[in-house]
Amino acid sequence: MRAICIFVLLACCVQGQAFAQPADQKIQQLIDDLKQLTDQAERDRSANYRLIDQLRDLTARYDRPWRKRILFDDFSDGELQRNPAWHSNSQDFWVTRSIGLRSQLTHTPQQQQQTGKPQRTEEVLLGILLDGVMQNQNTRPQTRQQTRRPQTASRADISTAASIDNAFAIAIELSVLGRDRSGSYEWGPYQGKNMESGYRLVYQSGSRPSLKLLAYRRGMTSVVDQFEQGQLLEDGNSHHIGWQRTADGFMTVLVDNKVVMQVRDRSYRDRFSGFVMTNRGGEYGIRSVSIFTAR
Repeated sequence: MRAICIFVLLACCVQGQAFAQPADQKIQQLIDDLKQLTDQAERDRSANYRLIDQLRDLTARYDRPWRKRILFDDFSDGELQRNPAWHSNSQDFWVTRSIGLRSQLTHTPQQQQQTGKPQRTEEVLLGILLDGVMQNQNTRPQTRQQTRRPQTASRADISTAASIDNAFAIAIELSVLGRDRSGSYEWGPYQGKNMESGYRLVYQSGSRPSLKLLAYRRGMTSVVDQFEQGQLLEDGNSHHIGWQRTADGFMTVLVDNKVVMQVRDRSYRDRFSGFVMTNRGGEYGIRSVSIFTAR
């Protein structure tokens, strides 16, 4: 009974103060104490399961375990080589004084043709003949160059190595620029050197903009959750996008401090190897990037 009274008292304190000072260290200490008492009550069976579930839900809503900052860059130093060191597979990322990190990728005529009208029969036959001529040539560097061009034109990556815990908080300030609103911009933690596994948060621009939370694993992609309401980032202003994940896989996505997605996914339990951003068409500005972990 005494334990239950302590739980209720602590819960009232958290509810009464969390909105006034959400980042206060004293409130976080209260939450940590409440979590320990909840665990103890569950072990001792001194409280019923319904109360324990309610307390765990309360602590989950106000808990902020991400206290260790492992990455921050506002690009005010004007370069991408140090603190942190960014690596890109193209020249489609650069730093400006007014915006910060900027990226622009336009669709090539070849890509537009692929998404446009079907080719006529004579065009297909001509393409086959040309491919046969190119394959008979013994200039390997030219062949490699032709196979790489579509990849460079369809996407541009920039990444940095960082040891990211499976419980993380990622925040970026993103703005959609230019007139081309047919592409997308994505970012998230990855595993492995080839960056084929991990989570990605994708902003799809256009007449019906959306945010999608994806899980990548060895070339396979699955949609964890998505949000398709309003114009989101289409006003050209800089918007704060927060993305939080707890150790048990509960993720929250916020746009300008407004919750737009809440979902649980346990696809990844190990640490991540780094952070990557990908431009798949369009022009974007990134004013800052920050990553916090629980440990």
